[in-house]
Amino acid sequence: MNGSGDGLTLSVVIPSYRRPEHLLKCLAGLQEGVRLPEQVVVVLRESDQASQQLVKQWCAANELGQYVDVAIVTEPGQIKALNRGLEVATGDVVCFTDDDCVPRPQWLQRLASHYANPAVGGVGGRDVVHHGDQQVPTHRCSVGRITWAGRVIGNHHCAALSKPVEVDHLKGANMSFRRALLPGFDEKLAGGSSCLNDTEISLAVAAQGFRLIYDPQTLVDHYPAPRFDESTRQLDSLALVSSDSHNWVYCMLKHLTGLRKLAFVASAFLVGMGNRYGLLKYLVNLPRGPIAATRLFVASTAGKLKGLRTYRTAKRAANESETSKRRSGQTDEAT
Repeated sequence: MNGSGDGLTLSVVIPSYRRPEHLLKCLAGLQEGVRLPEQVVVVLRESDQASQQLVKQWCAANELGQYVDVAIVTEPGQIKALNRGLEVATGDVVCFTDDDCVPRPQWLQRLASHYANPAVGGVGGRDVVHHGDQQVPTHRCSVGRITWAGRVIGNHHCAALSKPVEVDHLKGANMSFRRALLPGFDEKLAGGSSCLNDTEISLAVAAQGFRLIYDPQTLVDHYPAPRFDESTRQLDSLALVSSDSHNWVYCMLKHLTGLRKLAFVASAFLVGMGNRYGLLKYLVNLPRGPIAATRLFVASTAGKLKGLRTYRTAKRAANESETSKRRSGQTDEAT
């Protein structure tokens, strides 16, 4: 299928759950692409029979259907679905988008073009967010950054940039990575939607010495649809605040080094970010709504403390594994 001459095979992974109408629009968008993928992996829940049936019908009626692999996942959660998709993906580059996104015709062609540079490990682009007939406006120029103290700046729907830039992390609705660099999505991340899973996998690829590129002209149209199970779009949901705070702390401690770790912990608990209330943010918001502010502060703090414990447990396990390997190597040499 690859007639572009870029020499790469591309797999597109699309996790989906109970949103078949949106999923079919996503597949139709891929089929209209200038550069078609060598493989499309649609990951569906075992219980989601409606989506399975509609995808089967779509594949039988459309040319791209012969390149679609349906991967079934039995466990809930986005991380399980993403990792199931990685198990099936065979391309040199694995591209990710959401089922409520519609890739524009140049999407894969532009993604693939950046991989001509062997130093590039990941490429993503802008998701144009639609709410009904309205697009979410933004003119912020800082995109995909992690500050020195671990503040996560997204803005991947930013309309102000015109040229590709190097970034610290990409967004799950529009991202891709060299398959050989992907360690798998970290299943220690909490919550149905596993907030920051895209940030964590981006940092894992960048930690191997590769660049991440954000190309604002690499576009998908994003039509946010309702989510199910534990996942929600309500940012004031206490469960989401807790899991989001957990993932933020775990992810930053996993990837920051030296004094940046200490600065992050101090900032996270004293100041916070967004609805991940730190002490100072809680005190500022307390007069405006004491009950709501207290609930957010308690949920966020509980999540952050849990994130600390998750990080410490993971680090201890990694250290024990490394020690065991060294001892095993010494034993082999001795024999």
